[in-house]
Amino acid sequence: MRGPLVWVCGLHILWGLLLFDPKPFIGGDNFWYMLLAEGLRTGEGYRDIWLPGTPPHTHYPPVYPLVLAGVGLVLNSVILLKLLSLAFTTATVALTYALAERRMGDRAPAVVAALLVGSAPAFVEYSHWVLSEPLFVFLVMLSLYAYARDPEGRNASRFGVGAGAALLSSLTRGAGSPLLLAIGLSLASRCRWKRFAVFVLAVLVVAGGWWLRTRWVSTEAVTYTSYGQEVLFRDPYRPELGRVTATELLGRIGQNLRLYTLVVWPQSLGGRDLEPGIAGAVGLVLAVLVAAGALRRVRRLESPELFFWLYLGLILLWPVSWSDQRFLLPLLPLGSIYIVEIVGLAFPARRGARGRALPVALAALPIAFAAFANLRALAPAVTCSRAYWRGDRYACYPRPFVDFLRSATWIESHTEPDAVVVNRKPQILYWVARRRGDVYPFTEDADSILGFLDRHGARYVVVDNLSATTYRYLVPAIARNADRFRIAHQEGNPPTYVLEYLGEGGR
Repeated sequence: MRGPLVWVCGLHILWGLLLFDPKPFIGGDNFWYMLLAEGLRTGEGYRDIWLPGTPPHTHYPPVYPLVLAGVGLVLNSVILLKLLSLAFTTATVALTYALAERRMGDRAPAVVAALLVGSAPAFVEYSHWVLSEPLFVFLVMLSLYAYARDPEGRNASRFGVGAGAALLSSLTRGAGSPLLLAIGLSLASRCRWKRFAVFVLAVLVVAGGWWLRTRWVSTEAVTYTSYGQEVLFRDPYRPELGRVTATELLGRIGQNLRLYTLVVWPQSLGGRDLEPGIAGAVGLVLAVLVAAGALRRVRRLESPELFFWLYLGLILLWPVSWSDQRFLLPLLPLGSIYIVEIVGLAFPARRGARGRALPVALAALPIAFAAFANLRALAPAVTCSRAYWRGDRYACYPRPFVDFLRSATWIESHTEPDAVVVNRKPQILYWVARRRGDVYPFTEDADSILGFLDRHGARYVVVDNLSATTYRYLVPAIARNADRFRIAHQEGNPPTYVLEYLGEGGR
């Protein structure tokens, strides 16, 4: 490994370890992935083991849970899984360097591009969460780098690596489809019809295999709302609002574009607490640089640029409530390369170290911006980690989440092992309490919610302060049928309640 690359990757690892958070992420997805991996590791299969009846799982593609299960066979540790994410993000930093050097033919701007990715607070933050994004971004960059080395698809091994990584990315996240389409379009534009046919066949086998497996188990699996269906909702967390119209969809694209430009992207480089005015100004500058870099090569129909625009189009179509740094991560490496390329064109480097100093320094300004944000987050991160390692497993969690975890601990100690508990975060509750359950329906029909409790044989219901949906849907149904519930436990202020469900007429 070359010297500059060692230092760049080393800096990212340093940031990742200094800002490392040993606690599980407060969202439900990481527990979902870890429980899917547990089912694979223990022989229960690819199943929703936290749901009553443990039905086959059909929502998330299987690659990331398979990777977690493999690691768990060696050592079943959440900390190790978090370090695995850091390994994937470090590898992505290395691929950013390699791709930038390949495109620009110079180490100095490649180092700047890689540093920009490796220092970005959003990238550092996701380097310690057990989520599929670090693996997904790594596979995307591996595929793009393989095709950058052989854009014509003449080398069989590079074609195989690029195609294989792209296929694995699509089985890691459904959002991998833009990469598959980008590679197919790039091959077709170069009239590489044999490679194109092989690639399309491989896509049909992989995608078709996952689809057939889903259809095969559909009779006993839980029917989840697909991402494609949720995109058409006005708000996936309020399905009663109905579906978007064509006009509303265009308006959503504009909202998301403004949000990603003025808030999400600049906060990805400057931290989540970046002042709105500064974020807006920085975001506009970055948007111009990135757009110029992505448009400069678009006529060549190369897979990186095709992927950039296709993936950007995808996240702009998604509901505004989903707009977050998490979905922007796959574009950060390419965006960083575009920034460095455009700065280099605007201020062409002359021969010698002095000639390269100005463009490199200008492109390095965002790195200083990101480093300042990381340093600002360092003291609270160290304080929280120190408290956790000293035994406070709730250190720095939001109070409503602490109350939920403590309620789950109470449920573990005071309820029957086979008790079904309906709650907003069933994966987390199962992880803590080992009690199966499901999310209440998102409906304002109280009878539908009570019917759901009866069908699932619910014995307990958790009324939390984690989500607005609890007070929008669950609480009104309970209030209208208060005689069917009894307070079994409460935690915190405002309280998180564990209610015993008595059913019609009481037990």
